Amino acid sequence: MCLRTRCGAMIWRFDAAAEWLPFVKSSPIEDGGDPTRVGCVRVLTQADAGVFREVLVALSDAEHFYSYAFASSRVPVRNHRTTLRVLPITDGDCSYVEWSSRFEIAPKHEAQLVELMSRNFSDGLRSLAERFKG
Repeated sequence: MCLRTRCGAMIWRFDAAAEWLPFVKSSPIEDGGDPTRVGCVRVLTQADAGVFREVLVALSDAEHFYSYAFASSRVPVRNHRTTLRVLPITDGDCSYVEWSSRFEIAPKHEAQLVELMSRNFSDGLRSLAERFKG
């Protein structure tokens, strides 16, 4: 998805999910910690009152990405890792945003979780596109 380059600054803050994800009410870092420190934990509260604790497991300014994993969640997954990458597009003031997730889950829950994550990722990227279009 091509988004205005300035969106990258918003996405980059690990504690800023509530500013651009329509289904997130709040996303502060536990204990007011540094949102750029690998190991920090954000408490993501969704509009439906669901709460996830997510730990920042990798961050690279040079490669323009960060990855996080569930520290606690109501979703029964194992070995979860989600990566958000923002890359500049050289033709114009745009960025390419790639958001992907890997996890293991019991087969009976897989289709439901894949649908939920696909919807959340799509809604989040659409929200960014709306916010930064023009």
